[in-house]
Amino acid sequence: MKRPVLWCLGFLICGIVLGAYANLLSTSLGVVLGLFLCVVLYRIYKYRPVFIFVLFLLLGIWRVGHSLHSYIVYLTSAQLSGVAQDIGVTTGGNQRVIVRMDSGLRVMAYIRPHQPWAQLGREITITGELRPLAYSANPGGYDQFQHLRAQKVDATIWPDTIQLGDVRLSPIVILRMARDRLAAVYDKLLPLREAAVIRSMVLGDRADMDMDLAQQYRAMGIFHILSISGLHVAILMMAFNKTLGLFLPERKSGIIVLVVMVLYCLMTGAGVATVRAVTMGGVLVFGKILNRQYDLLAAVAWACAVLLIYEPLYLFNVGFQLSFSAVFGIGVLSAPVERFLAKLRMPQWGKFRSGLGVGIAAVSATYPVFAFHMYEIQLYSVVGNLIIAPTTTIILVMGLVVGLVGLVWTGGAAILAGTIYFILRFYEIGSSFFAGLPNAMLLTGGGSLIVTGFGVAVLLMFAYAFNGFGDVFKKRLSLLFLAVMLLIIALFLRHNPRGLHVTVLDTPGNYTVVRHRGDVLVLGLPRGGEDALLRYLDMHGVRRAGGFIMTELPRTQDVNRLVRLAERFDVFYISGDAAGAGASLAQVALEEVAEALYESGVAMPQVLFLHNGDAYRVGRKMSHVSSDVTGEIGLRVVFGDTAINIGGGTGSANVQIKGYVVTTAAETFSTREYGAFRMHSNGRRIRMQD
Repeated sequence: MKRPVLWCLGFLICGIVLGAYANLLSTSLGVVLGLFLCVVLYRIYKYRPVFIFVLFLLLGIWRVGHSLHSYIVYLTSAQLSGVAQDIGVTTGGNQRVIVRMDSGLRVMAYIRPHQPWAQLGREITITGELRPLAYSANPGGYDQFQHLRAQKVDATIWPDTIQLGDVRLSPIVILRMARDRLAAVYDKLLPLREAAVIRSMVLGDRADMDMDLAQQYRAMGIFHILSISGLHVAILMMAFNKTLGLFLPERKSGIIVLVVMVLYCLMTGAGVATVRAVTMGGVLVFGKILNRQYDLLAAVAWACAVLLIYEPLYLFNVGFQLSFSAVFGIGVLSAPVERFLAKLRMPQWGKFRSGLGVGIAAVSATYPVFAFHMYEIQLYSVVGNLIIAPTTTIILVMGLVVGLVGLVWTGGAAILAGTIYFILRFYEIGSSFFAGLPNAMLLTGGGSLIVTGFGVAVLLMFAYAFNGFGDVFKKRLSLLFLAVMLLIIALFLRHNPRGLHVTVLDTPGNYTVVRHRGDVLVLGLPRGGEDALLRYLDMHGVRRAGGFIMTELPRTQDVNRLVRLAERFDVFYISGDAAGAGASLAQVALEEVAEALYESGVAMPQVLFLHNGDAYRVGRKMSHVSSDVTGEIGLRVVFGDTAINIGGGTGSANVQIKGYVVTTAAETFSTREYGAFRMHSNGRRIRMQD
C-alpha cells in the first residue's frame, strides 16, 4: 500500500467529524463501516497493518470529545489568579489576554482601555463573571466556542477589577519579549503603515494593520503574506540552511535550522500554518538523516495528523483548511496543471510554466475553502502571486535581517529598511490596481457542504484526467465534464432555492429575511447586527437585495448603519403615513445618508414611502404593506396557501404561520441557546428550524 499515512489521516478526520456531529447510533455505524472498509482494503492490498486505521478513527472520536468538553457551562462570579500567556488588541480597542489560571483553566480576558493592561508573563488577579463560550447565533455567524476552544480556552471574562503582579519568566515569555523588541525596531525605522505590514509578515503581529490595505491585499490574492505561512517558513529555512551549509555538513545544518525554526514558531505565536511548515521541515530533516526520499504528500499528511491529534478542532479552522489545502493542491494538482498548460501549447520559458503550474494548483485548491467560509474567491490571485513572487524572498529575509541588526545598530538597519519600504510600496500600488478591477472579489455564496464537495470533486477529476494519456485521457475527461455539470447544477439550486424561506436573525435590529429564488426582501430596524445581516446575504450569494423595509422610522443616530445597508439594497421602504417630529428626523437622516453615499461614489437607493393598503406582487409572493401614523410598517406575504405576517403593531418582527405566532430569536432565545429562527415553505408544507 502506497502512502498509508494518507489513509490514517482520512480515518482520523472521519473520527473527528463523527465525534463532533454524530449521535451514538451514527458513531457506532461509522465504526462498523470503518471496519468493513479495512477488510476491503486488506483484500485489495494484502497490507496487514490496515486495521490500525480503525484506531485512528477511534482516536479522532475520543480526542474531539475531549476538546468539546467545557468546564464552564453557566454564568458564574469568580476571582481568579494566573499568568498572562498571550496578549492582543481587539478591533474595539480592548486588550485580549489569555490567562492560564492556577487551577489549570485558560480564560480569555477582555480588558477595557481605562483598566490596567497586562504584559506577557505578568501575574494577574481578576474578578468578574465567567461566561461560557457562545455558539453561533446566526447562519454563518462567528462561533466563539469553536474558535476559542481550539486555543484551549475554557471561558471568557470582562473583569470588574484587575490586580497585576510580578513577571514570571519562562521560555515562551522570553521569546515573546524578543518579538516585542523586534516589533519596536520596525516601528522606529518605518512609517506606521509599512511597519504594521512587516510586523505581520515576519512576526505574525496584526495589531495595527490598516484594514483598507488588508482588503486590497485580499483582492490581489496575496493576503497570505500578512501571516506566518508555510511559504514564509520555507523561505527562511532555505535561506538559513544555505548560510549554515557553507560551514557545516548538510545533516548538522538541517538539525540546527529545525531547532531555530521551532523557536521562531514559538516566538511568533505558533500559528497553524507555521506549525505545519515546521513539522514538514522536521520530516524532511529526519528523512535525510535516515537516507529516505522526501515525499510531499506523506510529509503534509504527517503534519496534518499530528496537529489534529493535538487539537481536533483545528479541522474546522479556516486557516488550517487553507494551509493544508494549498499544500495538498500542490502535491496533487501541480503536475496535471503543467500537462494542461502543455496541451495549450504554452512555451516552457525556463521554469515559468512549472512555477505557473504550482501557483495555479495552490490557488485552485483553496477556492472551495474560500467559497465555503468567506463566500467569495479572489479572481486574479494567480496573477497577483506571480507578480510578487520575485520579491517575496527578498522582503522576508531583509525583514528579519533589519529586525536583528536594528537591535544593535540602528543606522545600518535604517539603510537596509529602505529596500523593505520600496517593496511594500510596490505591493500597495499593485494591490490597489487589482482591487479596482471588476469582480476582483467574486461573490460565490457558501456554507453548503454539497456545493463544496462537488467543487473538490471537480479538482480531483481534473487531476485524474490529466494524469492519463491517449484514449484513457478521453474517457477520464468525460468524468471531469460530468463533475463540472454537477457543480453548476448544485450552484444553481443553491442560489435559486425552491419555496419561500424566512429567516429571523438574532440581532438588535430584528432583521427578517424573506427569500424566494432571486427575490430578497429584508425587514427590520437599523439598530445593530448589520454584520450578521450582510454576512447572511453573502452566504446566499446576494450582492444586491431587492428592498429593505424599515419597520419604524429611521433616526439620525442610525445614519452610519443606514449607509452600510444602502450599499446592498435597491430600495428603502419607509412609512408614508407618519407625521410630526419623527418624520422630520427621518427626512434629515435620509439626507445625511445620501450625502455620505455621494461622497463615496455610491448611488443612493430609491426611497419609497408606503401608505396603508399598498400592495406589491413579486413572482408568486404577494407583499401587502400597511403602516400607521407612528411610522410602523407590517408586511403580509402570501405564498401558495401559506400566509405570513411580519411586523406591524408593536414593530417587532413576529412571524404568524396559520394562526401560530413565533417571535424572533432575539426575544425568545435571548440567552442565545438556540440561535436564529428559520422557516421554509413550498406552499404546502412548512418546515421550521431553530
